Amino acid sequence: MMQIARNELRKILSVLPNVTLFDTQQGSAELSDAIFICTLGFEPRALSVPRQLRDIGYRANRSILLQYSTNSDDNSANSEEMLGCLRHISDRLDPLQIEDPDFTKRLKNIVQSAIRGNTCGDAPRVTLDISAASNQAILRSMKGLLEADIQLRILYSEADIYHPTKQEYESDFQRWSEDISLGLARGVSEVTPSTDYPGQHFDPRPDCVVLFPTFKAERSRAVISRIDPSLLMAPGNKVLWILGTPHLNNDLWRTEAMRKINKIPASAPQYEVSTFDYKNTLEVLEKIYLERWERFNITISPLGSKLQALGLSLFCYLHWDVRIMFARPLEYNAALYSEGYRSIWKVDMKSIAFLRSLLDSVGKLAVADAGAA
Repeated sequence: MMQIARNELRKILSVLPNVTLFDTQQGSAELSDAIFICTLGFEPRALSVPRQLRDIGYRANRSILLQYSTNSDDNSANSEEMLGCLRHISDRLDPLQIEDPDFTKRLKNIVQSAIRGNTCGDAPRVTLDISAASNQAILRSMKGLLEADIQLRILYSEADIYHPTKQEYESDFQRWSEDISLGLARGVSEVTPSTDYPGQHFDPRPDCVVLFPTFKAERSRAVISRIDPSLLMAPGNKVLWILGTPHLNNDLWRTEAMRKINKIPASAPQYEVSTFDYKNTLEVLEKIYLERWERFNITISPLGSKLQALGLSLFCYLHWDVRIMFARPLEYNAALYSEGYRSIWKVDMKSIAFLRSLLDSVGKLAVADAGAA
């Protein structure tokens, strides 16, 4: 017997690629791209993927180097080696400022140029290295790339040590949570809605804020205050928290630490979501959206992990009515961010046209066999 059913996100999650280790021994298919994109950051892992690709003989027709306006002196420490790697990888290098209002337009123009110049039958492949990319950089990059007919591979180098370590945190919790001179970021320079994900909040509905918090509570509080200051005192069910669950057992303590620093009461709506499985982020955000979109204007503050930002980018493709709000720090604390790097991971999205077709099917009505397993 046939019946009409609505396609749900959970049906396509198993089709989306998993996060797997990047194997440099897989063969020549790994060694050539149309475009390679990476970010100039101050963390040591900013160089790990470009070094690895250079050493295995990888080539790209064109490289794009994303750059920040903050911490320029700190970032410059990696500049010489980064530029050397990229010049070895490709003959053409394009710098692109992440905060540039025309960032997405410029990125799309570069990608479209690669598509027009493609002479092989398959869609050209782009490799995006998010190892040193902020959530803003990831979301802006994915906005442009998800609209292009390309193949996409995402690489991510995991830091060896994240600060604060458990010993640093437990020995001086008060300073890590409140002292502006200590921690991963200092202050809040501005809170602004994303130009790429402005949402559509025209209806007079109450606001609902979904927060991915950090070890500095001031950034999440600044977002809440920017949206509706009354929610600081009376959040009710309108402020939701997404707490990251690290994939390494030694880092699991960070989830409870995040809860304590941000003073999240047990009564507050909250979800523990993997910092590593981007599909988990997508699944939980979809659940929240389906429960609330008819009653609230939804805003998300993306201060979580890089792979959570990847999941968020796919969610935003599904739901253009959701607004993204950024809280930029005055500066990042380069000396206390992360140290070293370990494994390099891969998410091979392959055909973006196919990915879009999967995402576009969510929520659509389809005829299904009621007797099928």
